[in-house]
Amino acid sequence: MRTQLLVTAFGEDRPGIVARLTEVVSGHGGNLEASRMSLLGGEFAAISLVTVPEHRSNELQGALTALSKEGLTVLFKVTKASQDRFAGHSFYTIHLTGADHEGIVHRLSSHLKEAKINIQRVDTEVVNAPHTGSPLFTMHAEIAVPAAIAYDALAKDLAAIAEELSVEIDLVSSATFKADLVEA
Repeated sequence: MRTQLLVTAFGEDRPGIVARLTEVVSGHGGNLEASRMSLLGGEFAAISLVTVPEHRSNELQGALTALSKEGLTVLFKVTKASQDRFAGHSFYTIHLTGADHEGIVHRLSSHLKEAKINIQRVDTEVVNAPHTGSPLFTMHAEIAVPAAIAYDALAKDLAAIAEELSVEIDLVSSATFKADLVEA
């Protein structure tokens, strides 16, 4: 039997963090099943789904905690897959682009929450626009939409939000998407 751990890790960026983190995981019979790792500001941050033999789970958790002596903060939670949780849902990807300003993510995520739409994954970034160099906000979100919500109705709602925020929002079907991380 294997235990699933949701593991988050962060610390000041330096070469070797991924190697050290995965050394600890694999050294305890663990497997990194899904992960997102990124440099945010001057900090390295990771969120991962790790499986480990049940009888070695406590040992791995202790070793992960000990990484604090090396300047890496690691938090973890035992979790389990929920295969049927999104049965009957439709899966879409939202692509949003526009001039950067406060409140974009909040406005969109609040609408999704009110509609009982689950955000499976979201990536945001501010980049410089090609010709002007102005801050350009981009967001890519993968969502699970209950069967009761039609694509056309959701697209209409998102178009109204896009107009309100002066951004562009595209809604694309992503039928092959499957969540590999646990909802936060």
